[in-house]
Amino acid sequence: MKKAAWLLAAMSATFAITGCSDVKPDNGEKPIEPIDPNPPVVEYEQKNYTNPLKILKQDGTEYFVTTADPDIILGDDGFFYMYPTNCLCEMGEKGMMFDRGPIFKSSNMTEWTWCGSVFDGHPDAGNWGAKDAGVWAPSIVKIGDKYNYYYSLSSWGDQNPGIGVAVGDSPNGPWTHYGKVVDQKDSGVRNGIDPKVLIDDDKVYMVWGSFFGIACIQLTDDGIEPFYAGSELKNHLTYIIADNTGGGGMNIDINYEGSYIIKRDGYYYFFGSQGTCLDGMNSTYNVKVGKSESLFGPYLDSAGKELATESNGDLVVGPSETVAGTGHNAVIRDLNGDWWLVYHGFYGLGENSDERSLFIDKLLWDENTGMPYVEGKVPSLTEKLGPKVYKK
Repeated sequence: MKKAAWLLAAMSATFAITGCSDVKPDNGEKPIEPIDPNPPVVEYEQKNYTNPLKILKQDGTEYFVTTADPDIILGDDGFFYMYPTNCLCEMGEKGMMFDRGPIFKSSNMTEWTWCGSVFDGHPDAGNWGAKDAGVWAPSIVKIGDKYNYYYSLSSWGDQNPGIGVAVGDSPNGPWTHYGKVVDQKDSGVRNGIDPKVLIDDDKVYMVWGSFFGIACIQLTDDGIEPFYAGSELKNHLTYIIADNTGGGGMNIDINYEGSYIIKRDGYYYFFGSQGTCLDGMNSTYNVKVGKSESLFGPYLDSAGKELATESNGDLVVGPSETVAGTGHNAVIRDLNGDWWLVYHGFYGLGENSDERSLFIDKLLWDENTGMPYVEGKVPSLTEKLGPKVYKK
């Protein structure tokens, strides 16, 4: 009898799971949906592209936009979203305007169209910083089901620059502005701009700094404020790349800015930019890389030298005869698992050689050193096969 009773109970439970769709579980949860016997087919594609990349108006015509310091994320909708430094661009129906927080959208990572703004409709969102401060070098990261947009708020010669944050329900908002995360007075980090926020071991970290060392702090789980605030902030701040100026003036050839960190095969790779970045075709900006077994360093180049000393680091991309000021990169993977370097540079053969254009090149990995680099270690200008993306 016990065996028969058990079998009857099992059959009843099976019916409750696989029977009519209007049967509701006792726990109040939604009924289990039947498996779609004909799931939609996901298609992929790769298209050829050439650098500099194309920026398109709403009507599809190409035009020039200064796209400095880009960061990119793949949205849940299968589109890529790019966030550069504030610039003049076509803001939809408003036409050409100066946008403090422009957002561009692309299906293939090589052709971009403005789709929204983090600051449009929020005129007072940057009032916590210096008057007329610029919104520079954003960082975008998905935390839970939210998209956190971090930005540098600074003016030239600013004595107290800082990092702010806005949170969106999607890569294109709507945005809730939370203002300052940290500024130079809070942290003691000199020229504290250029944030990069990442998640490691379920903790949220912010890495930032420009030519006076690269600092790192833990943020709260929602990424809105420092995990250790007030007087405790400085006690829980780590320099993953030490300030090697000795308290003196800026040395752009031995320090870094524009930090970006990825994790691959158990190693952390730090990408940073050195050199001049605003001198047009005379700019010496370049990207170098080091790796570490820990997020907090030390980061070493392939010769075993620390990035925090002299002009160390393996070159990832640097200037060529026709492109200068190559730097302030982001790194993103395509749907094939390949890594791509997105960065800006001055294109000497174009009509806007005094402004920064957008470039992308596939990262290769040196078989001997294990370090990433782009082909030839200079920007590509010939037609290349682009990233693998969702077919639209």
